[in-house]
Amino acid sequence: MPVYMLHGFRWPRAGFTGIRVYVVLHNLEEAAAEYLQQPLTTELLTESLKRTQPDLMPRLPALHFIEHYDPADESSNTVSQPFAYVGAKVVTIPDDGSPAAAGKGLNIEDVVEQGPGLSDDATEALEALRDRLAPGEHIGWFMVYNGDPDRFYPESEFEEEDYDDEECYVAESEKSATEPGTPGTPVTPQSYTTRLTRLFNRMSSS
Repeated sequence: MPVYMLHGFRWPRAGFTGIRVYVVLHNLEEAAAEYLQQPLTTELLTESLKRTQPDLMPRLPALHFIEHYDPADESSNTVSQPFAYVGAKVVTIPDDGSPAAAGKGLNIEDVVEQGPGLSDDATEALEALRDRLAPGEHIGWFMVYNGDPDRFYPESEFEEEDYDDEECYVAESEKSATEPGTPGTPVTPQSYTTRLTRLFNRMSSS
């Protein structure tokens, strides 16, 4: 049940450039638009982006798709969050909750302060990808909890429906954009300790 620290941006599921429309427009029929961290979906999406963004993906070789998921949360929002996360740099804090266990001598504050370690070219590529997939979203550090990274995600009734045109699909997907719940918070060196502690407290009490 790791916590991920990632440098990247949120990718909304709804909207004309959102995940759901991308999956439909690029015929990713076996992809789970509601859970990008599902292994097959990650593979399909990565291959699709290599085809549709050939100028950017070679410059972002370590791109990851991360989802927030809390198995203990029984609210309606837990099934499908409004955003997934696209990370060019991902640090995994493992199950035991020890920041040092994520890497020998790792200090999370140092990770944030020192930056993602991306080259200027990779930074420009990440910004360009953000502009194409999620215009207006902030690029920075996010902390995201996933209580079951390998979560089984069956096809939902939403994904099985046939839509006659893109406008119908977008109108349906926009409904979720107004639902509450936006997990994953921008991280600053001053705030990371408090947020990490809260996440670990929630993990230990669940």
